[in-house]
Formats: sequence, C-alpha cells, structure tokens
Amino acid sequence: MLKKINLKKFKDLYRKHIVKDFPRAERTTLNKFKKRIIRGQEEVYIYKGDGKEKAYIIVAVLNNYIMVSFLAVFEKYRGEGIGTKLLKEIKEKFNNKKGILLEVENPQYSIDEADKITRQRRIKFYEKSNYIVIDGVELNLHSTMFNIMILTINDVEIEKKEIAKELNGFYTNIFRRYDKNLSFRIIEG
Repeated sequence: MLKKINLKKFKDLYRKHIVKDFPRAERTTLNKFKKRIIRGQEEVYIYKGDGKEKAYIIVAVLNNYIMVSFLAVFEKYRGEGIGTKLLKEIKEKFNNKKGILLEVENPQYSIDEADKITRQRRIKFYEKSNYIVIDGVELNLHSTMFNIMILTINDVEIEKKEIAKELNGFYTNIFRRYDKNLSFRIIEG
C-alpha cells in the first residue's frame, strides 16, 4: 500500500535511508529536496506491506507522465519482490497519465565490467515490470549518460519529442543552475 508522506516524515526518511541508499553524487541535500516537495515538483510515498514500511519512491508529476526520481527497498526487505509491487502500485495510482518514466545509467558508458553488469541488472529489473528503454532518447546529467525507460499506461503511443520536452522542463527547472552539461538528445532513426 502506498502512502504519501509529509515533510516531517520525509526528513526522517532522508536521514535514515536516502543517505544510505544513494551515493552523494546521486542525491541532493535535504533542503533542496524539501524545496522541491514544497513547490510540488516531487511527491514522496512510502510502501507498506504487512503493516511495515518496506520501501519508498519519489516521483515528479509531469503534465502527461510520472517521472520516478528515486526508488529503494529497505535493505532487510530486498529480494522479496517489494520493488515490483511498488512499481505496480505507482502505475495504479497514476493510471490517468500516459506513462511512467525513469532513468537508468546507460551500460554502453560503463567504467568497467562490474559497473556494466550492475547497470544491465537494473534495466532487467524494470523490464520484468514491462518497462522498455526508449530507443533514441538519452539524458546527460552530471556527466553521466542515462537511458530513459517507460511503462506506457493504457497502450498509448510513445512520443519521443513529447517525453523529451517534459523531462527537459523537469530537469532544467531542478538542475540547470547546478549542471551546465544537462542535455537531452533524441536520435531519430
């Protein structure tokens, strides 16, 4: 079951879990997160199962899509299918949107074989929940190349230019002043 949380609960989540689950380079400060939540740029949900908090997800509600910013299962519940259940619930919650987007580090730009395997494993995890890599859409954020994956809702057609426009608006609003290399590329073909 998903439950949207308030700022006080988010502060606890950040201090207890987010700082452990994501390296400094992948997360922002608590204050910057708080500002994005207050401005309505992102929403934070806790996933509960059997009366226990087991995971969390942070999403940006765009015009026609949902963008998963962060998703993590609490360490002691990993390997129990919680992440898959969480993805299913987020789809049900936002079934009025065209799709759910997320970024994954592109394996093509891995620093070594172990990094490549980790990146490929993440992609396979999302593919099990019917997400697909959008061919020809790439994101350069913090000098890291990402693929964009999508789970379409209600069998809508994937519109690369619309997706890139919405994501560009989201990322530009949040990161432009911190990352001058932020860019999207649509490769036609």
